[in-house]
Amino acid sequence: MSAHAMIQYDPRFVEEAVFHARMDREAAMELDTARNRIYEVPDVDERDNLFNDLNRLWFDRLGLGKSIDQCLLEQNIITAQVDKCFAVRACQRKQEGAELFVANDPYQKSRAIRTLRILLRPESLFDTHALTIFLRHELFHIVDMLDPVFAYQPLLPKAEGGLTYDNLITSRYRVLWDITINGRMLRRGWCNASVREQQFGEFVGTFPMLDDRLEELFGRFFDKEQPKHADLASFAFDPRRASGMLQTHAAPGTHCPLCRFPTHAFETEPGDLGADALAALKEDFPNWTAALGLCVQCADLYRGRQMSVDALRHLPGYNFASKEGSFHS
Repeated sequence: MSAHAMIQYDPRFVEEAVFHARMDREAAMELDTARNRIYEVPDVDERDNLFNDLNRLWFDRLGLGKSIDQCLLEQNIITAQVDKCFAVRACQRKQEGAELFVANDPYQKSRAIRTLRILLRPESLFDTHALTIFLRHELFHIVDMLDPVFAYQPLLPKAEGGLTYDNLITSRYRVLWDITINGRMLRRGWCNASVREQQFGEFVGTFPMLDDRLEELFGRFFDKEQPKHADLASFAFDPRRASGMLQTHAAPGTHCPLCRFPTHAFETEPGDLGADALAALKEDFPNWTAALGLCVQCADLYRGRQMSVDALRHLPGYNFASKEGSFHS
């Protein structure tokens, strides 16, 4: 199946693209003349159909879909496995991208129906260089999702830290996936060489806990020609364990062993919280050691808790017979 044959364009997307397209004076007059003739058609439905046909004719004549066709044809796995492709209008830049939808064939249960949706702003069609780079990157996501070697799974492992940490894992996974894609694009000559430095900067910001192994571990993903979902998910979930680094101490970007929230602010001297605070901490978390560390917020909580107990002892009526203390009138 050819890319041109498989793409179905949203009429509104086509209309806006043609309306904003640059053309010479002669072509513009020809288009205006054709439009004016259609306005004379009395039937509303027929008039709408004629406008759609005219816009699509000029969309093809102006070559506005060439970049999309080219990028799809570069990825054989998409044209071979995707049943339908829709190009639709995006209202904002952040909405642009490519999405894959999979549904069971109601007539053949063993077969899946795959639909690709490409969302673009009509004005994005006019910068063909930027559009080509963007589409190639987006379609590489779809290629990986279709590739049995990549073995994509839509769900990532759940973390003990709850939704906040789940979001962190998703963010890490997205960074790693983009790194593998941009590495493959660079080796194909599809993007500027500066992309390696840009991606390394993002890797450092996402995985600061990897210390002096950042360059080595970055190359593991950027230079990988055939990445796998399981490797990305494992590294995103626990980068230090996946990279073989010992986890005997706290590191920025990991989660606090007490509250389980990810943090870049660990207590600098966890063993110096004070005897009473450490005793209370050990009572609540028997397996905790100073080597595991704790976030600044948890450290402040235990320091403040002890200060509260000390202040309470100076209040009249405090009963020392109870472990927690009580008041008597």
